[in-house]
Amino acid sequence: MEANWIAMILCSKSALYDIVQTELGSRHILDEWVAQDECYVKALPKGRSLHLLAGNVPLSGVTSILRAILTKNQIIVKMSSNDPFTPHALAMSFIDVDPNHPITQSISIIYWPHTQCTQVAQRLMQKMDVVVAWGGSEAIRWAVEHTPPHTELIKFGPKKSLTIINDPENLIEAAEGAAHDICFYDQQACFSTQNLFYIGPRFPEFKQALREQLQRYARILPKSQSSIDEQADFSLTLRECQFAGFTAEMGNQQDWMMIESPAGVELNHPLGRCIYLHQMASFEEVLPFVIKGQTQTVSLFPWSCSLQYRDQLAAHGAERIVESGMNNIFRVGGAHDAMRPLQRLVRFISHERPSRFTTKDVAVAIEQTRYLEEDKFLVFVP
Repeated sequence: MEANWIAMILCSKSALYDIVQTELGSRHILDEWVAQDECYVKALPKGRSLHLLAGNVPLSGVTSILRAILTKNQIIVKMSSNDPFTPHALAMSFIDVDPNHPITQSISIIYWPHTQCTQVAQRLMQKMDVVVAWGGSEAIRWAVEHTPPHTELIKFGPKKSLTIINDPENLIEAAEGAAHDICFYDQQACFSTQNLFYIGPRFPEFKQALREQLQRYARILPKSQSSIDEQADFSLTLRECQFAGFTAEMGNQQDWMMIESPAGVELNHPLGRCIYLHQMASFEEVLPFVIKGQTQTVSLFPWSCSLQYRDQLAAHGAERIVESGMNNIFRVGGAHDAMRPLQRLVRFISHERPSRFTTKDVAVAIEQTRYLEEDKFLVFVP
């Protein structure tokens, strides 16, 4: 399924133009000087870009590479041991199409063990103009430590996401969207729902509907194979929560786990389709758990309530607000981790108009020396 999403993005020519238009202000700004008020502005690539990929979500690696291509940067990709296939396959596909194309000749795929070959990595990073780092706290700390001061560092670090279900009329539809946001990528992505806050009186009925939808997703989108350690962590979390007095249950073959606990109480989170459920009395009770710098995506159901609550969610730190069941689809025009990444992959150069150019507030030529001599600076004041 993810391969289909990657193929669709790569083939969506109009959407790629729209991304440049939205993030840089003009789809022409990388190729020519664009008039913007009192200046002409052009965007030039930063130059050499190094992409330190995480591997938990292959699509994020493709997105990182694609952004560098759109901004005409040279690209060096450090693969993750979790996903050594996707970036290599993407580069090989470019070679298959045209080995002499500028994009093909501007991309290199490399690998070094994360805790080894640091001298090679440090020498490489000294030559970079921009570093794009993806991953958990350890990976981001490594990137911060080894990125030189003169180099731009774009961080896509660890984030958590949540779902708010606000007294839905259709419990099945609400549970279906929530199950999708829990199961897609097995909660390995920053946008994956890990905590669900339910507002309303029909909490037991919703839990039953969610249980059925999690079982449905176990069938239509099977969970990826877990290691022995991951299976042990899953079982340990279940036992810990049961010992603490929480209502906790697990699907067949550890397909999913539901834990009902007070808001803010989370003994452990093994990921892998484990969801903490919290029954809340009001939306205002949920807001303290939306944390600036830590909360990425807030999924809402029904969608109509998002218009009512989006200002409060944004003020508390939510970076992305989506309809429940849509957390894995990043709409064109949206921000990523509260920024416009393409803007940080280019240098904006301004060519400013001359003194004879009149502005909206100053209808005469800007003759500064004359104004100083004649003490007529107030001519600039409208």
